[in-house]
Amino acid sequence: MRNIARLSDNDRRELFRNTADKMGLNDAIVEKDFWVCFTLDYLFHRSPWKESITFKGGTSLSKAFHLISRFSEDIDLILDWRVLGYGKDEPWEKRSNTKQDAFNKEANVRAEVFLSETFCPAVKAGLSQEIGCEANVYIDEKDKQTVIFAYPHLFTNTATLQVIRLEIGALAAWTPAKTALIEPYAAKYYPKIFEQKETAILTVAPERTFWEKATILHHEANRPEHLEMPQRYSRHYYDLYRMAATPVKEAAFSRLDLLKKVVDFKMKFYPRAWAKYPEAVPGTLKLLPPEYRFAALETDYNSMQDMLYGDIPTFETVIAAVQELEKEINTL
Repeated sequence: MRNIARLSDNDRRELFRNTADKMGLNDAIVEKDFWVCFTLDYLFHRSPWKESITFKGGTSLSKAFHLISRFSEDIDLILDWRVLGYGKDEPWEKRSNTKQDAFNKEANVRAEVFLSETFCPAVKAGLSQEIGCEANVYIDEKDKQTVIFAYPHLFTNTATLQVIRLEIGALAAWTPAKTALIEPYAAKYYPKIFEQKETAILTVAPERTFWEKATILHHEANRPEHLEMPQRYSRHYYDLYRMAATPVKEAAFSRLDLLKKVVDFKMKFYPRAWAKYPEAVPGTLKLLPPEYRFAALETDYNSMQDMLYGDIPTFETVIAAVQELEKEINTL
């Protein structure tokens, strides 16, 4: 992939444009997909923390496991909390609610300091060496646990940002995980141009991500009416709809212990009373929000159509499938 990053602007432009034409996607999306894969390859094979991170989230579902047909522009990473000076099991120690809250806040501060003072400068230097010019890498001022790589883009598109957000959390569970091969769209259509077209990335197993998504939907189903649902959250409904149509569903159903681990984790490190996490179990788990949320959710879903490809389901199809999935889970 490094040879592509160092191609002339004209050669890269031609490669991404031709790939986009073959896929029916926007040029900017194909370009960004390459830089997402390139960044993952650097982080997991040549960065100082290649042994201390795990890939997770929606981008992993599309790039690592091909379970969804959605372009995901961010990279979600789990940082081994031992990098921050904690023992392997230290965050799990029993504490009072007050002490746990203090621990969570302190861990987040430690992560922010590490990212700002150590991680970001090293990644900036590493990526600069990779691409042969100074890389624009910086901390997101609005979210201090996000590192931004403003890759050298040749295309623009209002549907996607021309930066890659590395969303890095230490308070996250990294098991179970497996190694998966990832390749850029362009490498699939023009493999001979790439000296290296694939990269092996340690990735959270999709059955855990299934339950992570399910508990996000449970959280949203219980959101108080006066609180707006975050933007682009319709993606979680789409992702679960797609995953439910694959063998991952049965794999997740056979691992209800993972659902319990996900719930326990969120209750300990991201507690929120109104989310009703204790009810996120078969029999009482909720996936569908109240009907008064549907209009805003549909608008949100329609706004992300440029990020979907292949056979794109209607909003009604997604909701009906999620409703059926909720019934299935509650009879387990």
